[in-house]
Amino acid sequence: MTLGETILYHRKKAQLSQEALAELVGVSRQAVSKWELDEATPEVAKLVSLAGAFHITVDQFLSGQAEPAQTPPPAPPAKPDHLSFLGRLIRRYGWLAGVYVALSGAGVAIVGGIARYAFRQMFAVTMGDLFGDISGFGVLPGEMAVPTGISQMGQIFVNIATFIMVLGILTVIAGIVLAIVLWRKGRRDEP
Repeated sequence: MTLGETILYHRKKAQLSQEALAELVGVSRQAVSKWELDEATPEVAKLVSLAGAFHITVDQFLSGQAEPAQTPPPAPPAKPDHLSFLGRLIRRYGWLAGVYVALSGAGVAIVGGIARYAFRQMFAVTMGDLFGDISGFGVLPGEMAVPTGISQMGQIFVNIATFIMVLGILTVIAGIVLAIVLWRKGRRDEP
């Protein structure tokens, strides 16, 4: 595209008459006509005025391009949709993991408590066991034996069951704390 064709193209695109363009640039209508017919070349100062009148840069004006080459900005890398969905799901319902941990801990604590009770009953030592069937200490038929302690072997099992019960209780506490923290974080991150 010649310089005259470029001037004509941009003048029509801006919907300006030759008179209106001449007035904006500060020349006569005949000068604009000669430029468009490539019979004359505008001075450098007039090129700057022409580019300003057309709202383009001098480089774009002198390049002779009908439309300035516009390169679109690079698109941001696309995130996989399923990962963003999963992230939103975790932020919104992640607190349920804390509830699950607390319920699991409650189950462990209950099992530990039942085992502790059962072992204490199984390994209970009565007075008759300690002293044999001595008169006054033995258990008569129909009487209930009174537990006086736990055998050494039984104490090991009771200790293990107690440890399991305490571990379950600590897991319940940790689950409750986790649920509260994740619930608050999820509410804070919501749009």
